[in-house]
Order: sequence, then structure tokens, then C-alpha cells
Amino acid sequence: MKKNLFIRVDASPEIGIGHIMRCLTLAQELKNNFDKIIFLTQKNSSDFIETIMKNEFEVIFISANNDSDIIKNIVTTNSVNKNFLLIDHYNVDSNFESSLKNTFEKIFVIDDLANRKHDCDLLIDQNYYRDLNHRYEKLIQNDTIALLGPKYAIIRPEFRTINKKAIKKNSQIKKILVSFGGSDPTNECKKALDALCSIENSKFEIVVVAGIYNHKFEQLKKLYEKYSNIKIYSHVNDLSRLMLNSDLFIGAGGTTTWERFYMGLPSIVTIISDDQKESIEFLSDMGHIINLGLAKNVTPKTYVQTLQKPNSDLIYNMSLHNQKLVDGNGSNRIKKQIIELVNDA
Repeated sequence: MKKNLFIRVDASPEIGIGHIMRCLTLAQELKNNFDKIIFLTQKNSSDFIETIMKNEFEVIFISANNDSDIIKNIVTTNSVNKNFLLIDHYNVDSNFESSLKNTFEKIFVIDDLANRKHDCDLLIDQNYYRDLNHRYEKLIQNDTIALLGPKYAIIRPEFRTINKKAIKKNSQIKKILVSFGGSDPTNECKKALDALCSIENSKFEIVVVAGIYNHKFEQLKKLYEKYSNIKIYSHVNDLSRLMLNSDLFIGAGGTTTWERFYMGLPSIVTIISDDQKESIEFLSDMGHIINLGLAKNVTPKTYVQTLQKPNSDLIYNMSLHNQKLVDGNGSNRIKKQIIELVNDA
């Protein structure tokens, strides 16, 4: 009996690339369990089409976020015995999901916000919150399976191929990795670089990954080209290697938080969007990261004050504790649950 998995997800300068990257990771895990995996995405995600298709997945462009009739027509055109839907999108809620209940055997949802109701068979939220086990109590049905917390962190394959025993961190900061996601809308890369360049007698080796949607990339390269200790890239395919070779990360919250934890890489974090605030503040309270607060309140001086007097013990403990929180098997746990639901359909 043939089975298709449809994935509704987008990427753009406004929402970044995290949603599509974690869906691609899950698709890679599940590719042998479905006859086809088909991404349903808007055209502003086109930068990732080559990556998706290289993994032998199909892509169908859609024109609207939450028009269920469009998706029903697509499913009818690609009809097989059984169809399943994975959604990773903040503009989708229970109304959209309910309208597709008769189109798909099962619906799986990835969420981070817990700010709207869902009508799904499986809900996944990899984030770490104070009220972790109660966040969705009034937002999902009693029979919905909820996979919550960093135990289900979706880590890309390139990270999981690294033996955690080979990851050695120390409290001495020599190499710093800077990245604020796919777009860096608040220009945090420049703030961090201005700060690092202003610290007297610093000998940091600095690598910046500006982001595939960062329109200030060329400007950044020109501004800091005179500094031999700074390398700036738009996008890289070996972020795991860069993390492995770094002693400190400066950047945003978001999906790479869990990859940094897996790698035991201590982080100084700036909150660049409201949806990151609750989780980042809790992680900071628990000693897992150093939180500088909301981007609008962060200046180069904020970074300087933190970097001039780093708490060596805190940084070392971050490395140890974060690795314990994320074991790298989250994607496999999600895969097992999805397969179980698919087999029951």
C-alpha cells in the first residue's frame, strides 16, 4: 500500500530558515518509510529547493499560507492509498488542520509557541520551558500524542555523525563563532563584530555566518576586510565543524540552539524575535546560556561588557550541562512515533 508524506513549511527573510531545515531533517529520517515525500511551500523558500530536491523529495509551490482547498486539490492530483501531513508553520491552527482531517490519514504538527489550538494526531515541541508538560493542555485533544522538550530536539545529520566523546571544550575563549540565523533582521552580526573589534589586546579568531537571507552580507565583508582574524561567510554546509572548532557562540535563539547544546558549545544569546523570549529566558535562568535580552536593547557595549569579563566556570559548566540535555536522538524518537501512527492508520 503506497503512502505519501506532505510537508507544509516555508522559509523567508522574515521567518528565517529554521522551520524548513528541521523538516528537511525529519524528511531524511523518514524517506525510506514513504513512497513520496512532497514539500508544499511558497516561492520565497526557493533558495532551498535545490537542497530539498537533491534529497529526492518533491516540491510543489503553493500561493497561500492556509488555503486548505489548494492542498486538497494537490493531494487529489498526487493521490495514493494513504496520505499524511506534517505542518511546521506559525500561521496554521486547528481550523486549517480540522478542514484537512478527511484528506489525510494522520496530521503531525511541529510548534514552538503554544499560542493557538491544534487538531492533530501528533504534536512536537522541542523547546525547554518551565511548564513544559502543561503548555498544550488546553490546546490539543486528549488523544493527541505530545512529544515535548529537548529529548525530541531535531538535530541535523551532519552533527550526529560527530562522536560526542571527541567534543572537547574548555573555559579559555580563543575561537568565537557568530551567527544570528538565516536573515539577521536586527543587524546583530555588526553589533557583535563592532564589540569584538573594540576589545583591546583581544586575540580572538572570529568566524561569522551571516545567513543566506542577510542582505547586509557584502557590507559586512567590506567593513571588516582589514581584520585578518575575522572570516565572514554567507552560508556554510559544515556548521558542525565550525562549532566543533569554536570555544564560544554569539547569536540568536532558534533551532540551532539544540545543535549548539549537542556540541557542548557555550552561547551568548540575543533575543531577536518574540517567539524566542520565553524559552531563552528559562534557559538562562537554568544556567544553560548567557542571555543579553531583547535585540532592541542590546548594543555593542553590551557584548563588550560580557566578553571582557567572561565567567570561566559558567562557560565550562554550560558545555557539560548542555550536552547532557541533548543526546542527538530526538529525530529518531520522533520518527519512531510517526511510523507507529502511520502503521496504525
